[in-house]
Amino acid sequence: MATILVVDDEARMRKVISLALAEDGHEVLEAENAAQALEIIRSTALSLVVTDLRMPGGDGTEVLKGARATSLHLPVIILTAYGTVENAVQALKEGAHDYLLKPCDLDELKLSVKKALWVQQITLENRYLREQLSGKSGYGELVGRSPKMVQVFELIARVAQGDSTVLIRGESGTGKELVARAIHRDSPRREHPFVAVNCMALPSDLLENELFGHVRGAYTGAVSTSVGKFELADGGTLFLDEIGDMQPRMQGKILRAIQEKVIEPVGGNRSKRVDVRIVAATNSDLEDKVQKGEMRADLYYRLNVVPIAVPPLRERKEDIPLLVDHFLAKKSNGRPTLKFGPEDMTLLSRYHWPGNVRELENLVERAVVLGTANVTHLMPAIAFGTGVPQGPPAPHPFHDLVDLVYKDAKRMVIDEFDKYYFSQILRRTKGNVSQAADLIQIHRKNLHMKLSDLDLDPKQFTTPE
Repeated sequence: MATILVVDDEARMRKVISLALAEDGHEVLEAENAAQALEIIRSTALSLVVTDLRMPGGDGTEVLKGARATSLHLPVIILTAYGTVENAVQALKEGAHDYLLKPCDLDELKLSVKKALWVQQITLENRYLREQLSGKSGYGELVGRSPKMVQVFELIARVAQGDSTVLIRGESGTGKELVARAIHRDSPRREHPFVAVNCMALPSDLLENELFGHVRGAYTGAVSTSVGKFELADGGTLFLDEIGDMQPRMQGKILRAIQEKVIEPVGGNRSKRVDVRIVAATNSDLEDKVQKGEMRADLYYRLNVVPIAVPPLRERKEDIPLLVDHFLAKKSNGRPTLKFGPEDMTLLSRYHWPGNVRELENLVERAVVLGTANVTHLMPAIAFGTGVPQGPPAPHPFHDLVDLVYKDAKRMVIDEFDKYYFSQILRRTKGNVSQAADLIQIHRKNLHMKLSDLDLDPKQFTTPE
């Protein structure tokens, strides 16, 4: 059900209202004054606020203004005594959903809450439908109409209005960063920066410098002070991609930054306060990492406040035609000259898509470059026997490469070979990256980076196909 904040300076009144709302299955948070209420509103994804109008040290109008500033879709119900009805009416003009006289009838309060949540749901649904009717079958750059993607869109709309930490989970190539950007774009922080950091791409010492910055003289070569990503994202959103691959020492620093909202640059002796919303993403099994001691449990619980699961493409294949049209328009500058036929769409729908949406986007780009929508030409993996069954014999998979300049043709062949080669190695080792690295004699970190570049998720190969 809903998460509701009850604000009243009288402890007994708070408890009575909280118990009544909890009876209807709602999660209820409490605050005894406006300052506490505003802190909760800024840091929690709330569905509704019930607040007394007259309180010591700040009244309900402050709570109302804070709620409206955080989200236009967060309804506020005002509780007031007879002597302050005029103020309550003024609050309605300023955006409150309803006002009730104290002592309030609990059944009347429950009915008001039910109506407010219903209006909120209708408003959000209408917003989503307007996007669909305007031709945007999705949420910004996220495209899809499948039930699983609609659930993702609804979650984005809800969590964007709060300030809670969000953990986006999904396989490589599913569009986790697009989800993070959509949350930021629809949030009250939209006018401030969105800063993305890949936690797997840098060693621990360089990652610390990247996130927190350094002071002059912090280490050899630090000839000037450098601002880190936390400071760059101040007031906005910091996206921490592949958070599950962060070293334990860095995990502690991230935990402190999330809990205390302070950072300390490398080599510095003074903390800096930052106002940053954290959105993290991972394709790892974080619960398993916690069990193995590879991830701090306290950091995991701090990150996993609002989880969003992005489905792999193989679980929403009904979205493939929409995605193909979207990428054709994008890669052709809005004037697509190609069209995939029914047979090609059938092949695309039968393919497993280990690289998910990113792999499909790469295929469409390849189609635009080569000027062909013939899937058996575009996917040498089919000829190699790693994709979907073939139809009648097709020309050599490199047949159309002669239309490209040598450099582009060579790069495309090498990319396809790399994807095939590393896929087979991972199949042989059943997704064990360390074993694969030893087998082909390259460093494990380099192999991780290579797999990331190729949109290959080792977990896809943990069981024989």
